[in-house]
Amino acid sequence: MGNGLTWGVILATVVGYGIYCQSIGRPILIFLCLIMMPLATTELGTDGAITGIMTEPMQAAGYHPLWVLIYTSAIMAVLRFWFAGPIVEKLTPIGLLILSAALAILGLFFLSTAQGLAVIFICATLYGFGKTFFWPTMLGVVSEQCPKGGALTLNAIAGIGMLTVGIIGGPLIGKMQEDSAKNALETSVYEKISVESEYFLGKYTAVDTAKVSALGEEAAKETNSKIKVAKQGALANITVFPIIMLIAYIALFFYFKGRGGYKSVEIGGEGGETADQ
Repeated sequence: MGNGLTWGVILATVVGYGIYCQSIGRPILIFLCLIMMPLATTELGTDGAITGIMTEPMQAAGYHPLWVLIYTSAIMAVLRFWFAGPIVEKLTPIGLLILSAALAILGLFFLSTAQGLAVIFICATLYGFGKTFFWPTMLGVVSEQCPKGGALTLNAIAGIGMLTVGIIGGPLIGKMQEDSAKNALETSVYEKISVESEYFLGKYTAVDTAKVSALGEEAAKETNSKIKVAKQGALANITVFPIIMLIAYIALFFYFKGRGGYKSVEIGGEGGETADQ
């Protein structure tokens, strides 16, 4: 009931604003706002969960799982500060987003089964390269395609991303991990250690650590090991978000190709557009 009311208020607000403005807005901006949802989940949602997800393989290698997040964040900082400009010039913004989505898919998929420090960091490198340019390049595309919106448009699309992670993306990634754990355990065992919970998108079951401990030392140790391995495997399911993005970016590529190539909109410019970027 609460979720229905929330969606109803959101829909009424959007429709009311559209009636007041007598416009549904620019279709490309709406499309970019929709893409921002899986983008934010892929980057921020995964970063928020990666330390817990990689606990088992990193501890097996003798290192703290937080090093995966530190490493990918370091890659992001270096590439954004020193290499962003030349890469965008070579690939165009849409080309860079296509490449980034592809690398994120590969990185997350291989991380889902990675074992051993070297293999983990090789896979993390792919994911780190992939996530680096998502956020700033999307903001750049929005600013170039919808310049009249100015700072308001940029803050709005960034806000959509942040809200998506907090309300939908983060909890959804958590549910994916719990579903992987459920599939990895015997039904009889899972029923003993699980509890039913509810989040924005509905109900789900989750492992209760207290119930796991009640199984006994040996059984609890074995069960926890299976759960950790299963949660790492959930990274393969998380690839659904960059896959959606990849499809959307390829669609944008052909959209701009049909219009003569990617061009930034110039306010007051003749024809409304500058030369190809």
